[in-house]
Amino acid sequence: MFPVRIEPFSAADLPAVAAIEAETPGAWSAAQLAAELERTGGWQYVARHEDGSVVGYLCGYTVADEAEILKLAVTVSCRRQGVAAQLLEYALAGLAAQGVSRVFLELRAGNQPARKLYEKIGFGHSGMRKGYYRNPLEDALLMAKPLSGGESLEEHP
Repeated sequence: MFPVRIEPFSAADLPAVAAIEAETPGAWSAAQLAAELERTGGWQYVARHEDGSVVGYLCGYTVADEAEILKLAVTVSCRRQGVAAQLLEYALAGLAAQGVSRVFLELRAGNQPARKLYEKIGFGHSGMRKGYYRNPLEDALLMAKPLSGGESLEEHP
């Protein structure tokens, strides 16, 4: 496991987050990432290496008692070292503590490493969107995870 510190994603983190995002298919622009910081009901986190560098990030939002994970990415050099799992566990614990009952996400159907991670954390298949993604064209796999309020891995602001 690659130990990281999870912190709120701030405007100062945008260049590092945009660089990580550029490593992913269908990457969002820096402007799209910046807009996430202003999203009503939004929550965003970065994972920092002990040297302070950003090695991953997660963006999502909550409406009523449901949440959706919009983006989760880890820099190529730190993938498959537990960074994404740490980001997810942190966010899910905070959402459960806030009374969120269910979390949704979608991912590229061919992204088997992400699918395995989500399944390990308790997400289940909930649907498919044919031809949803572009560059390259791919189906979206929809997943959901029920949460029980009050679960908490640690305190969240």
